[in-house]
Amino acid sequence: MKKTLALVLSLVLLLTAATAMAATEIDYWSVFTGGDGAVMQGMVDAFNASQDEVHVNHTPMTADDLYQKIPLTVQTGTGIPDVCVVHIERIPNFVNQELLYSYDLDLVAEAGIKQENYNQAAWVKSTIDGEQYGIPLDVHGYITYINKDLFDQYGLNEILADGYITFDEVKWAGDKAKEQGFTGKTFDLGWMRAQMLGYYAQLADGHKLTDDGVAPALDREAMKKAMETMKELYEQGYTTTKTDDYSSMFYGGELLIWSEGIWMKAAAVDAGVNFEMYPAVCFDPATCKEWMSSHNFVQFADEERTEEEDLAVAKFVNFMGENSLVWAKDAGQVPAHVSLNEVAEFASMPQAFLADPAREDELAIYYYLHWGLFDTAFSRIGWDFVDGTIEIDAAIDQVLQEVADAIAAQ
Repeated sequence: MKKTLALVLSLVLLLTAATAMAATEIDYWSVFTGGDGAVMQGMVDAFNASQDEVHVNHTPMTADDLYQKIPLTVQTGTGIPDVCVVHIERIPNFVNQELLYSYDLDLVAEAGIKQENYNQAAWVKSTIDGEQYGIPLDVHGYITYINKDLFDQYGLNEILADGYITFDEVKWAGDKAKEQGFTGKTFDLGWMRAQMLGYYAQLADGHKLTDDGVAPALDREAMKKAMETMKELYEQGYTTTKTDDYSSMFYGGELLIWSEGIWMKAAAVDAGVNFEMYPAVCFDPATCKEWMSSHNFVQFADEERTEEEDLAVAKFVNFMGENSLVWAKDAGQVPAHVSLNEVAEFASMPQAFLADPAREDELAIYYYLHWGLFDTAFSRIGWDFVDGTIEIDAAIDQVLQEVADAIAAQ
C-alpha cells in the first residue's frame, strides 16, 4: 500500500513538473515600482494562477531605468523582455529607432485582442503608419479634485452642476469662501508639465508640439494664454506658491480645488478627505481637455522570439485588460479595456468619467517623436513664469530652443 501511494505521489509530482515545464515562459518588464507595482504583481500572479499554459516573470523598474536600459538590451540581443509596459508618448521614438515590433493583429485576435475592445483615444495613438505598436492597459492623467466638505460649508456646489469647473468659477469659489472666513488657498500650482499641457490642449488645435513631426513648434498664442491665466491666478492670490506642499494643504482642508493625477486617489482616501473628481479646470466646458497618458504593452525587437511566445504574450495582455478592475480599484487608474464600463463597481469610482467613450475627445494624449526632449525642456521651466522669474515669451523661446538644440546634438 505504501509503495502504491509512493508511486502515485511520484506520478503526480512528475505530471506537475511536466506541466510546469510545458508552460511558455514570458519575461515582462514594467515601470511600476511603488504601490502600483504591488498591484501589478498581484495581477501577474492572478494570470499565472488562472491557467497552466503561460508563466509570466515580472520585473519592475523605474521608468528612467527602463528607458535607459532598453536600447542597449535590444542592441546586444541579450535579455530582451517578451513584453514591456511603456508610456505611450515614448512609442514614436522607439519606432523611429527601430526598437519595436508591431503586433500581428490576426495573431493577437486569437487571444481576444481587438481594437474595438479598447479606449480609442489610447489605441489610435500607438498606431503608426498603419501598424499597431501598443496595446493600452489604461489611461491616466491630471484632473480636478474638490474638497466636498468645504464646498458644502461655503455654498459652492452650484459651479458643479454641469460637471465642469472653469477658471472664472475658480475665482468665484475662492472669493465666496474667503468672504465667509476661509483662509486657505483656492487652487494649486501642481505638476506644471501635466497641468499646463492640459490647459494648452484646450486652446491649441491638435495640441501640437511640432508642425513637421520633427522640429519643435508650439501654438504661441495658446501657450501664452494658458500661462498668463495661471500667472493672473497666482498674482491675485488664488493659488498656492511654488514651494507650498499643496497635497498636504488639500488633505488638511486648506485647499478648495486640487489639480492632481488620478493616481493620487488612494492618498486622498487614506487622508480621510471627502472629495469628488472632475475634468481639468477649463476655459470653456465645450473645449475642455485634460493631459492624459497611457501605459501600453509593447514588444521590443527580438529575432529569437517565437510565434508561440507572441501568442503567449497576447493571452497575457488580453487577460490583463479583461481583469483590470483591480487596476482601477487599488492603483487608481482608468482601465483601457471597454468591458470595465459595464462593471458596476468601476462605474461608481470617481475617475470612471474618463472611460466614457463619448468623452474620448477630452483626453489630450500627446504624440511627438521627441517627447522625451520636450518633457525635459518644458519641465525645466516649472512655475517660474508665474512670479516673473522668467518672462512668458522667454520661457516659450527657451523650451523651443532647448528641444531644437537637443535634436541637433543627437
